[in-house]
Amino acid sequence: MSNLVPKSSTTEVVPNVGVGLSALAGTDRRTSRALSTVQRNTLVRMASVQAHAIVQNEKLQEIDRLTREAMSGQAMLSRWAATLAQGDPFLADDLKFFTDVAKMGKGEIIADTISDFCREGRQ
Repeated sequence: MSNLVPKSSTTEVVPNVGVGLSALAGTDRRTSRALSTVQRNTLVRMASVQAHAIVQNEKLQEIDRLTREAMSGQAMLSRWAATLAQGDPFLADDLKFFTDVAKMGKGEIIADTISDFCREGRQ
């Protein structure tokens, strides 16, 4: 293992034995191929990480959109039930059943979407 020493007064360090990587790659074809492979693999890994982050961001935005839709729909249903009941407590109780069922259904759809997104990430 070579020792690293400062090249100049800057903080850059270089190996103190042998030649630079570019000079080595130019003279040794096997080393050049190995360095090219490392470079290609690095670029592919970086692209994969960036792609994963983009997909995760889209998943978050879709969950937010679904939740916003569910909340808006639920608020509309609650107001509509109150309008239909017109102060009748028995009718209001009956209509509450339907708004509760809708709320549960929307919650399940959002939970299923999140579960699907998580399952997709594990594959």
